[in-house]
Amino acid sequence: MTLSRAAALGPRIAALALISLTACVAHAQGRFAISADGHEVTDSVSHLVWHRCVEGTHWDGKACSGKAATFSYAGAKKAATAIAQREGKAWRIPAREELVALVDMTTKKKPRIDSQAFPQTPAKLFWATRAGSDDDLNAWLISFANGKVRANNGQSKFPLRLVRAGA
Repeated sequence: MTLSRAAALGPRIAALALISLTACVAHAQGRFAISADGHEVTDSVSHLVWHRCVEGTHWDGKACSGKAATFSYAGAKKAATAIAQREGKAWRIPAREELVALVDMTTKKKPRIDSQAFPQTPAKLFWATRAGSDDDLNAWLISFANGKVRANNGQSKFPLRLVRAGA
């Protein structure tokens, strides 16, 4: 009797899992809200605010134009501080978990990120901070080409997307 109940539950569990997955995909599509000026994106899940364009590029009203800048990890930290001071907002390099949350493995095209919210994102590795490390050498790299996370010693140059806490 117990085995037949378990067998009957299998299709129901599979159906519920499919419904949940569909709901998550539908939710992801409405997850990001673009600011009125187009420069920032607010994540309704994490409540973080992201620069819409990669550092070195800027929102021109239709797209992110310019060329993505690349930084060493020390340079990325300096750039984040300078931009935060210039704009009067607490911009910073995202933590690994924050940046990984932007990776969209459901998209079939590269880069693996919501291209409406974050246009012209290069399918490259991006800087993320490593918890417990305050030096200029230890950082994470998150790939928007394949979603992989790598450790890095901070010497190479990669693009940067800044984040701050939402209001």
